[in-house]
Amino acid sequence: MRKGIEQHRLFRPNGTFHALTYRNFRLFFVGQLVSVAGSWMQIVAQNWLVWQITRSTAWLGIVTGAGALPFLVFTFLGGRLADSYPRRSILVVTQTLLMVLAFLMALIASKVSPVPLQAWMIAVIAAITGAVTSVNMPAQQAFVTEMVEHREAIGNAIALNSLRFNIARAMGPALAGFVLVRGGAALCFLLNGLSFIAVIISLLMMRLPPFEPRPGNRGIIDGVRYIRSTAWVAQILVLVFVSSLLIWQVTTLFPALAGKGVDGPRIYSYLMVSNGVGSVIAGFALAGWEVPIRNKLSVTRAAALSAVFVLLIGVVRGVPLLIVAVFCSGVVMTLFGIGAQTRVQRAVPDSLRGRVMAIYTLLANGRYSLGGLEIGPLAQIVGVEQAIVFNSVLSLLIVALVALVSGKSAALSLTMERERALAASKD
Repeated sequence: MRKGIEQHRLFRPNGTFHALTYRNFRLFFVGQLVSVAGSWMQIVAQNWLVWQITRSTAWLGIVTGAGALPFLVFTFLGGRLADSYPRRSILVVTQTLLMVLAFLMALIASKVSPVPLQAWMIAVIAAITGAVTSVNMPAQQAFVTEMVEHREAIGNAIALNSLRFNIARAMGPALAGFVLVRGGAALCFLLNGLSFIAVIISLLMMRLPPFEPRPGNRGIIDGVRYIRSTAWVAQILVLVFVSSLLIWQVTTLFPALAGKGVDGPRIYSYLMVSNGVGSVIAGFALAGWEVPIRNKLSVTRAAALSAVFVLLIGVVRGVPLLIVAVFCSGVVMTLFGIGAQTRVQRAVPDSLRGRVMAIYTLLANGRYSLGGLEIGPLAQIVGVEQAIVFNSVLSLLIVALVALVSGKSAALSLTMERERALAASKD
């Protein structure tokens, strides 16, 4: 198949879909597309179920935070495992566990549940799911580069992997909106459980070289040392953390924004789909024109634009304008997210990839842990729109401060370099 599709310009080197010419990556792409669409169905159904039970934005934040707090504990373990054991084996185990947890959610949300459904039950299962996901994510992100044999294809593989995620993020909420209205949340959970079968089969079908243990694995401290020694990587990670903490978790409040209307489930699905569609468009753009976009849109500018468009979500009025603002935020947040991850993945040595990406995963998932626990109660106190505006403005201020500090740091480095060159010339 590879020789056939390589003839088309889109699949040639530097083409939009070049990474799909690698068999292992194709299997991963298709399997994960199905599985992640199911996972987004579960996220939508879970948030809507919590809102139906409690009518509380605080509980929305608590359940979201419970699903991500395990990242603070288990992500470093996941990074070390990803550098010490076969990444495919780790993924098969974690995906199987996630499938079992999805079936458990389907059971307790169904009419045949042995116990009455309560919000704390959803929070507990979300926490266990988060623990498994925190081990899964570093291995999955590091595994992307393992599925393409040539280093020049890594950037395209990362962009297509993010595109796959965002296509699923558009498909999942759309399907969830349909299923929620006709079959309820339990059916969403059941379909998510079934979707994991696709990714497990795709992983088992891959042909990979024998695993070779990576020497010198001394734990997460090696990843921390690498980041400390590479200032621009550290700056990117700071921006990722700030955006994830204050901006990306705004989707947590979508049920509350939609719930003010008479057709809550449908409006909620519209918001999730429009955000996903914006992300898909950004993913296609980066897959095809990564270099021009990277040259014109720095990570810092993309972080600032993300805050601006999320600010619009808090100030616009009316469902149509809200959908447009959510769409635009999906575009710029994806440009920022893919751009940041691609730069880090390309820079880090393969022997440290799992541990560095574990740190990246931990910081990026601040949106679900500290971020979810922050914005939910804040919205309960000051109001949904006011909480979104506050977080957006605060994020803009921090991004500006990071840009100022990094600019001074770069200027100082340039001055020192010129002084060293001048001194050498005098000698």
